Amino acid sequence: MAVLCGICQVEQSKYKCPKCSIAYCSLTCYKSEIHTHDYLPTVTDTTSQPPQQQQQTTTTTTTTPGDDRFSKLLQDDQIKYLLNQPSLQFHLLSIIKILIDPTFTPKNSNIEQKLDIANLKLNDLRIGGIEQNELVEEFVQRCLELMN
Repeated sequence: MAVLCGICQVEQSKYKCPKCSIAYCSLTCYKSEIHTHDYLPTVTDTTSQPPQQQQQTTTTTTTTPGDDRFSKLLQDDQIKYLLNQPSLQFHLLSIIKILIDPTFTPKNSNIEQKLDIANLKLNDLRIGGIEQNELVEEFVQRCLELMN
């Protein structure tokens, strides 16, 4: 089933915008005035809500020593600050989509293969990777500090 371009609504889409995930058919459509990344706030809202919901449920059900480690993460001001950064939200969302969304991984991928792909993506985003991002590295380092 062919998906139409989300910008011109005429041609078959061939690409997907990395910022707002809208499908488009050509560079002309991508650079047109109509393409304004309107879908971006929806993606950002989606990524910022689950940690808040997770924080509420985790703090009320802290009963095991393992949960205590995660409560440190949820209560840390630096982690909260980093999770509010759109760039970090975008990169974490891409890793989550690798694990959850079947369109991001090859057909018949099992959970171990998806975890390997997500791990490779995270390594690419860290220092020395091809998609090196300082916020991702800072987030990972802070999580490791709090978990130890």
